[in-house]
Amino acid sequence: MAIKYTSSDKVISGMPIGGIGCGILQIFPDGTRGVFTGLNNWEKPLGQLHWFRPGTAGDYRVANPFAIFTEQDGNRVSKFLQTAPIDRCPTVSKIEFIADFPVAKLFFKDKDLKVDVSLTAFSPFIKNDSRDSALPCAIYIFRVKNTTNKDITVSLMASGINAVGEWNVGRYNKVAKKKKLIGINFYKNNPHPWDGGAYGNISLTTENKGRVTYQGEWSYVRENFRGNIEDRRFDIWRYFSENGELPNESFSKITQGEGDEWMAALAVKFILKKGEERETPFYYTWFMPNHYLGHMYQNRFKNSWDVAVYISRQKDTFMDGIKKWQETIKKAPLENWLKDGLVNYLSIIPSTSWWTRDNKFAMYENPVKWPLIDSLDVRYYGTMALALFFPELENNTMLLFKRFQKKDGRIPHDLGKSQIGCPSDGTTAGHPWKDLSTKYALMAYRNFLWSGNRKFLKDIYGSVKKAIRWEFLQDKDGNGLPDNEGKDQTYDLWNFYGTNSYSSSIFLASLLASMKMAKVMDDGVFYRECRDYFTRGRKSFEKELWNGSYYIAGRSRKECYTACTAGQLNGQWYAHLLNLGYILPKEQVKKAVRKILNLNGKKSDFGIVNSVYPDGKIDRSSYHAENIWVGETYAVCALAIYEGFAKEALAISRKTWDNLVHRKRNVWSQPDVVFAHDGSLGDGELYVRNMSLWTIPFALAVHDTAVKKFLLKLEPNLKTGLR
Repeated sequence: MAIKYTSSDKVISGMPIGGIGCGILQIFPDGTRGVFTGLNNWEKPLGQLHWFRPGTAGDYRVANPFAIFTEQDGNRVSKFLQTAPIDRCPTVSKIEFIADFPVAKLFFKDKDLKVDVSLTAFSPFIKNDSRDSALPCAIYIFRVKNTTNKDITVSLMASGINAVGEWNVGRYNKVAKKKKLIGINFYKNNPHPWDGGAYGNISLTTENKGRVTYQGEWSYVRENFRGNIEDRRFDIWRYFSENGELPNESFSKITQGEGDEWMAALAVKFILKKGEERETPFYYTWFMPNHYLGHMYQNRFKNSWDVAVYISRQKDTFMDGIKKWQETIKKAPLENWLKDGLVNYLSIIPSTSWWTRDNKFAMYENPVKWPLIDSLDVRYYGTMALALFFPELENNTMLLFKRFQKKDGRIPHDLGKSQIGCPSDGTTAGHPWKDLSTKYALMAYRNFLWSGNRKFLKDIYGSVKKAIRWEFLQDKDGNGLPDNEGKDQTYDLWNFYGTNSYSSSIFLASLLASMKMAKVMDDGVFYRECRDYFTRGRKSFEKELWNGSYYIAGRSRKECYTACTAGQLNGQWYAHLLNLGYILPKEQVKKAVRKILNLNGKKSDFGIVNSVYPDGKIDRSSYHAENIWVGETYAVCALAIYEGFAKEALAISRKTWDNLVHRKRNVWSQPDVVFAHDGSLGDGELYVRNMSLWTIPFALAVHDTAVKKFLLKLEPNLKTGLR
């Protein structure tokens, strides 16, 4: 179990390192680090250093290299610990990369090196410890072992470019020695008031043990208006390659022109005896308060150096906390690919989240393509892991939706675009979405069921009641089900009219959940309202949509939409997850699931196609209909497992995962859409919906007590919520 690549693999995304709500810095199999979002720049990850430099993320990625120097019997070897070159300096020949979020391990291979050298890179992500999981840091621990029969001198170097502020003019570096650390602080003068990454600072530090040398700054750029590899300068290589030391220069120069880019470096030199092994840490920390709502970490620290001091003291405790939940998953009676998915999809949480200074928590739908804050229709699929690992953060977001509930009772689609507090009705204009208030009710009950938190239920119950009563008003024809009016649900490029199986199945499940909550709250009136709607709506659903083998996509007064859709029983998936029972006859549910697997599931090698006609032709009526949604595929597969089709469902979900991980090599920044015909990647990145994979173990637990024991070990509060 682990994600494994080598430096020759062309991956789309690296493994993210960074805290919840803080931004992240990805580490790649070629040893580079980039796609930095710690500058409050989730929507524009740091790639190009300037507009006039052509290129991609590689520009910034290669600007933070680690390196090694060894000397034995007068024989000196110096190499970058990456395979991407800078300034014609030598690099290692190969890197083996093994990652299980939030820990990546890199093993550096080169015939010239007389030592074994590896790197463990991580940041704390600890179940039920949101406080220490929200630190703006990346921790790098090098291990070097002398495999020869003689003493050998070793030096490790860490370097970085000053990336504070969008514009480089005014940047400067300072060397500091305090609190048992030595390092370089990166700053900027006269920042632009709207520049989110300008008012803070970044620190590159190590522990002040042994022989530590530094270079406070040098210019990275050789030629104006160019950014090619041959125009990058690594001037200090001549010092480091000579004796593994740096000249201990620091001038605190301030950049004056656009051609200046200040780099800085630290080197730690030591002697290893025969067979001896040593660990050397480096810490990369940031502190960027110029976010309009601030960061939770500002309540604990004053600057990036304070963060470095804290993590240097706690790094072993952090790793112990990570290993605890990772080992629980690794020992689970699940297929290895599934365990890989459970672990690595968690990376979406720090990659997409805000946790503000005044304790608002929210996640982007996906930050670059559609920077909507916490699209509710998407979080419905993907926040199971958040509810298990950090339930207080999940409840936090739900109560934000309560705060911005519309006066008529409906729940907004999101909390705003690139902001919290300006909620919208969704990506389409006109008719309000029919699957938001219902999903809100299901998530509210889920959070209560899995935590037993009665205060949360008490706080949100009135809001849920208003939302469901608004949903009642969307029943225009009196059949007990909401009427769709076009692109008014999560498939926002796909028209549905009248009774739609996707929206209506979720509506039925939400009524069962609302009845459960009403019973706990001793609210007989609302209980009976929901019960009556459920009885009438279920009968209409059967009558209007069942065709003898599945529930058709929809029916209105004008047309019958006969397609077999992947999401026709999405509400049954959630009803099973929350132990609510069947929303429709058990025999027909099973028959419909079998049809989805045999029809939609066999039209592509990369997942379940969203809509297929009974004659086997793919529904080409919309971009959504004809393609695959990764998160919907996992949801359907979980439903199929509940219904007894575990073998088939696991095979489909695995091929979906394998396409993303092995064919496309994109573990940590997956899209929402995959093209059905060739498996290529469609819209979105870092997509929250894909964390619906976390529902597959819940489905397996119904049939396997060992899986149930695993879930209860991971989260004991589930004892009242598992079937």
